Amino acid sequence: MKTSDYQYLIGKEKKEIIEELGAQFNYYHSEIWTYHIKTNWLGKKRYLLIAFKDEKVYKIKIKKTYAKI
Repeated sequence: MKTSDYQYLIGKEKKEIIEELGAQFNYYHSEIWTYHIKTNWLGKKRYLLIAFKDEKVYKIKIKKTYAKI
């Protein structure tokens, strides 16, 4: 999974993101939301980070880590 796989989310509002990906314990008023995408067999996790500006998505990033975010 690449960041380019999620570029279609840029410009969407928070309500549209919830409809598309679900809520997943994200605080609605937060400017950054995280979504757990995948965990490999070694325990390395991939998270989708979505940054909002004026209630619309303006930046997407995928973070890989062994720890929690």
